[in-house]
Amino acid sequence: RVERIPQTLGAALEALERDAVIRSALPGDMYRVFHHHKHDEWQRFISTVTEWDVETYLDVLP
Repeated sequence: RVERIPQTLGAALEALERDAVIRSALPGDMYRVFHHHKHDEWQRFISTVTEWDVETYLDVLP
């Protein structure tokens, strides 16, 4: 069975959390620091309002 690779950074971070082999390959605090920064990056990305959002949804607001 061939699995698809994660399509978003958020999905990739979830997959990384479940993969003990990869996590164990990151020495010391490297995994914790990496995960913290990438999780913060993902949260900032998904909370950003893009020009497409404005063009698409601004007209439907009351």
